[in-house]
Formats: sequence, structure tokens, C-alpha cells
Amino acid sequence: MAFDDRQRWETRYAAGDCRPERPPSDFLVAHAERIRGRVLDLAAGNGRNALFLARRGNAVDAIDISFTGLRTARATADAERIELHVVQADLECFPLPVARYDAAINIRYLQRSLFEPLQKAVKPGGIVLFETFLVGQQAFGHPRNPAFMLQHDELPRAFANCEILFYSEGLVENADGRAYVARLLARRRP
Repeated sequence: MAFDDRQRWETRYAAGDCRPERPPSDFLVAHAERIRGRVLDLAAGNGRNALFLARRGNAVDAIDISFTGLRTARATADAERIELHVVQADLECFPLPVARYDAAINIRYLQRSLFEPLQKAVKPGGIVLFETFLVGQQAFGHPRNPAFMLQHDELPRAFANCEILFYSEGLVENADGRAYVARLLARRRP
């Protein structure tokens, strides 16, 4: 499965379907002031969110399965002379470090087995920002597989050991189009 995922994303990035000049997540932009220091960006793709954070002076580790997407992010970071560390890895088998990050973001990617490791990857007091698709998203296209969509109130339950600073779910319309999403901002408890 991971090989198929990697090939699919390599093809999309090579075709230019996912351009890095797309704006970062509006949810990330709205809460960017809370994200400082060393940041982890899971499933970073071509780096639109990682680059946004790096431009703000953060040291960002961007992890993705696609070499092509990360190469685009790296080239942009080099051209702008900003700090960005890219790691090509399959998140289904890549262990996240423990208590290394001041913040971690997960935008439009769902791998439930990462809920706990993601929380542990941030230092006590660190921030987790999470946004991904919610049931009902099938009406708007990708993804169509229910396994890649959250159930209602799934995120607050998964992050119950954290202090929930913000949570919402429902229909949003932004530069990425219309989508049913769940959005969570949480702080890891000491």
C-alpha cells in the first residue's frame, strides 16, 4: 500500500498538480502566533505549510512519502534561504521522536495510528494543530474512502490527554475549495 501511495503522490507532484505557491492552510495562518520554535509538519507534501512556518523563523522538519514533493519544498527553501529540514519517510513505519518539538502540525492527512505518537512528539506544553477531512467530505470529492475521514468528535476524544484550546468541525470554504473538516488546536499537558 505504501508503495502505491508513494507512486500516486510522485505522479501528482511531477505533473504539477500540487503547486507550493498555494497558500498555507487558513487554520494554520489563524493560529500561527502560537507556533514557535522547532516544528514538525507531518505529510508535508511540497511544503506549503512548512515553508509558511519556516518563513516565520521556525526550524521546521517536513516529513512526507514523496521525494518529488519534498524536493520542491527544499528548492524553495534554498532559493529563499530559509531553514527547512526535509525527511522522506513512510509515516506508517517511521517512528516519531519523543518530546523533540515545540509544535506539530497535521494538515489534511489522516493516519489514526499517529494520534498518540504525534502528541508525544511535542514537548510538554507544546502545541498540536490538526486539520483533516470529516465524514460528509465525499460530497465534495477527495477523499471518498471513509477510512480517510474522521467521525464526528473523533479528534477531541483522540487528544483527550491534551488541553483542547480550539475545536470545530463542519463545512469550510477557502483557497482549497469547499470541504468538511475537523480542526483542533491542543496543548500537551506537562
